[in-house]
Amino acid sequence: MMSPEWSVNKAGALDWGRHMRNIVDEAGEIIAKATDDHTLIGGHHRLAVAASLGQKLFWKHTGEPVKLDPFFKGSSHRDTA
Repeated sequence: MMSPEWSVNKAGALDWGRHMRNIVDEAGEIIAKATDDHTLIGGHHRLAVAASLGQKLFWKHTGEPVKLDPFFKGSSHRDTA
């Protein structure tokens, strides 16, 4: 029997096998959460606001600066007038 691609973690939430990474600002406050492949899981609005204000953002686990282009290029599915 093959194991499913997902499981339930200790908190009872679904775990899809992706590692979550926190994006923090210079003060260390969590701004957003993303997977290893840069899929945003939470904090979309806070990330956009921080980017528009020119704040420097970092990966909490490495301290490396976050490159924002992968999060925003081609991400809008809305038509503009």
